[in-house]
Amino acid sequence: MIFDYVVIGGGVIGTAIFNKLVRKGKTCVLLEREPDLATGATKANSGLIHAGFDAESGSLKAKFNVRGNELTENLAKELKVPFKRTGAVVVGNDLEKLKALLERGEKNGVRGLEIVEGDKLKSLVPNLKEDIKYALYAPSAGLISPYMFAIALAEEGVINGGVCKLSFEIDRVEQKDGVFEIFGNNEVLQARKVINSAGAGFNEVSKLFKTEEFPIKFRRGEYIVLDKSDFVKLTVFPLPTALGKGILATPTVDGNILLGPTAEDIEAFNTETTECGIDKIISYINSTFNNVPLNKNIRQFSGIRVSCGEDFVVTESKLNPNVILIAGINSPGLSSAPAIAEYVVEELLKEHSEDKPMIARKGYTCEPAGKIICKCEKVGEKEIENAINAPIPATTVDAVKRRVRAGMGRCQGGQCMLDICKLIAKNLNIELEEVKKESAKSNIMFKGGF
Repeated sequence: MIFDYVVIGGGVIGTAIFNKLVRKGKTCVLLEREPDLATGATKANSGLIHAGFDAESGSLKAKFNVRGNELTENLAKELKVPFKRTGAVVVGNDLEKLKALLERGEKNGVRGLEIVEGDKLKSLVPNLKEDIKYALYAPSAGLISPYMFAIALAEEGVINGGVCKLSFEIDRVEQKDGVFEIFGNNEVLQARKVINSAGAGFNEVSKLFKTEEFPIKFRRGEYIVLDKSDFVKLTVFPLPTALGKGILATPTVDGNILLGPTAEDIEAFNTETTECGIDKIISYINSTFNNVPLNKNIRQFSGIRVSCGEDFVVTESKLNPNVILIAGINSPGLSSAPAIAEYVVEELLKEHSEDKPMIARKGYTCEPAGKIICKCEKVGEKEIENAINAPIPATTVDAVKRRVRAGMGRCQGGQCMLDICKLIAKNLNIELEEVKKESAKSNIMFKGGF
């Protein structure tokens, strides 16, 4: 068959566009080169739905952030993905800069912004240092699981007729009579139009389709994850700088606390965590808050933000009008995803028909039945099997983790990983040694030594 569209890249931008195209009744295939969706920038960020006051007025970032914030709550509800509108504050003593942020936010269309101090600030952030006097309060900010959001978008698309191909490596591309032929994995896919939303791999895909490339830059951000607590009830930012929104403290939608990220420009995609980076986070957080529960530290990780200029690139290729280019999607990319999808599908691709009624996805969670596999997060055997046998199957340990949180608790999989591996092997009818942690080469167990 010839698909109407192929979407390349299984992060939150690609899955949102894939979902929107299926809602328009279009035939669409989503291609991702890793064994699961949301394995790049989408899995390693703060999980925030920003209010939209930070982006420069008139930019795509501002436009898509504010609109995306409006769309996310209902979309998450439809997809059965947890979303919390907890609000956010930017704290500091420079009242003029806070007022400037407020004015920019109001110009961008953000509602409910206000400068707070005194008792109201204390009620919002009880653990804030006493010498920090003011904050910009944005009640419309929220929290979501970024990887679960992306997975749910794609799953709903698949349930309603879309096709998702994981571990798909494109070897070459040809275009004949207005149809792209995409060769990879010993098959040929045909599609009339292409959306390149490959994130850090954008230029690799552009080379294949002979379209524009951009100077992609990488910025690493390191994080500390704390066990569940009520240390902060909403997201707390410092005043932003040229490097970004700064080191924040935020709850996650699942109840953990995130501290970070740092901001370090690097030459290539590198997700190492460093002693220097973690020390920067601890130093800043201790200077901003009282009673920091660093004894609840359960993990550190880093994510990569990509950029190719000051703003997002969301446009039709000038070299091939049948290719849509989406590049440089850093913060607030997660917040903007539904709005970017709406713009790409309705404005760039001119698909103006009404969205069709969708068959709802069921999700994986259920009352824990049978053996409890992950004691920290109280995840049962049935929940894990539901994830492994889902419309987009979880075939790796980390794919299971992203869907049902098995291995995300205090022991970080120390007690449950072997049982999860056994369930994956059993349900996929493979040997235990074939089970992967994440990527194609991330074997956990080996037979007969190394």
